[in-house]
Amino acid sequence: MHSKFGFLSYEISHIIRQRFNKAAEPLGFTHAQWRALVHLSENQNCRQIDLAEILEIKPITLVKQIDLLEESGMVVRNKDMDDRRAYRLSITDKALTVMEALWTIADAVEVEVLAALSAEERRLMTSLLGRVKTSLTTDSN
Repeated sequence: MHSKFGFLSYEISHIIRQRFNKAAEPLGFTHAQWRALVHLSENQNCRQIDLAEILEIKPITLVKQIDLLEESGMVVRNKDMDDRRAYRLSITDKALTVMEALWTIADAVEVEVLAALSAEERRLMTSLLGRVKTSLTTDSN
């Protein structure tokens, strides 16, 4: 077993995505789509290019996800009034309902993944990972 933080965090993240995808498959969603919906719900009416930046993925990758979400009635694309080349995205009420089910799946996966830790260990790990993420995403770094 490799003990390097980067390797372990990637492996854990991969397992979480796999378990989420398996649990969300009956709903027709993937972890990537859920992630896009979560960030879009926090940034309603944002441009596609801005959402791609938030998600740290290539715009073409996001376009494919948004195509699927739009086809399933989860997202609406509207032309940007200030830039005719751009689209603004918003989630639908249907998406908000589905997101509740996806959050339930995410919570269940988290409980399963963290079952080996005590409540205090889970709290501490969450706090430490939050600090690491904050330090990596601040403008000064």
